[in-house]
Amino acid sequence: MEVQYPLVFFTLFLCLSSGMLLFQGVCALRGAGTKRFHTAMLAAELVVLAVGGFSSFLHLHHWERIFNGFGHLTSGITQELIGIVVTVVVLAVLFGVLRKAEDGERVLPKWCGILAVVVGVVMGFVCAHSYFMPARPAWANLTLYLYYYASELVLGAAGTWLLAAALHEDEAVGALLAKLTCAMGIVSALAILVAGFYWITISFGDVGYSFHTTDPTAALPDPSAALAAPAVGSLAGLFWGGAVVVGSLVAVVAGFFGMKKAEQALPLSAAALVCSLVGGVCFRVVLYAVGVSFYVYF
Repeated sequence: MEVQYPLVFFTLFLCLSSGMLLFQGVCALRGAGTKRFHTAMLAAELVVLAVGGFSSFLHLHHWERIFNGFGHLTSGITQELIGIVVTVVVLAVLFGVLRKAEDGERVLPKWCGILAVVVGVVMGFVCAHSYFMPARPAWANLTLYLYYYASELVLGAAGTWLLAAALHEDEAVGALLAKLTCAMGIVSALAILVAGFYWITISFGDVGYSFHTTDPTAALPDPSAALAAPAVGSLAGLFWGGAVVVGSLVAVVAGFFGMKKAEQALPLSAAALVCSLVGGVCFRVVLYAVGVSFYVYF
């Protein structure tokens, strides 16, 4: 399947924005973070969400017709739009609460933290559910949700840690976010490995004959080879080097050292976020490569 780069970056930035909102909620529940930190988080989440939304428009040949796709609630694009609108409303609510808050032990009440976490979790589901397609075996299983949640978590933790480091937040906040980044890097690596090895186990029957409705001379598809390509084939570099090592394990290492060296939080968190973004792109490219449809007519 041809890689749709606008959608790659749409889901990447959507996961980053919703992940940062989720971990901002975690900080709020723990009473961590200053008013300046939480305000900057809301601004960053809104900007990243806008960049992601703009990326999705680049996928459309006739963007003015986008509203034709909003007529059905089960449509992935409709669910994404609803999720984005709800996220913007929640950001506005949190900003309103922050305006009245004063720096102290808790600048956001617990209900704000719970709201942020819930919206972050729901957006992770919406992002993955839009790509759940029975016609594409690599996408029609729970590993799709597992990966998108893992991507959201590692990106969100690293992004929140970077902003805290840039604003010189309390060392306890930095240590917490470094620990979360390390843990989410491990989760991301495991999710990628589970997906890659699950694809290898998908089996197909041999019907003997097929006919390609748009290209009768096309060769018969080899689904097993396509699904094995990330683990042991032509996509191994993107899968192992890009998604696992760069996209996940760098965050693990950066978070581990960040817990011990608070003075190095800024470069370590920046490395974790940049590498997680690169790894996120790599794995999404792999997803498109294995997301081939096997409709066979015989």
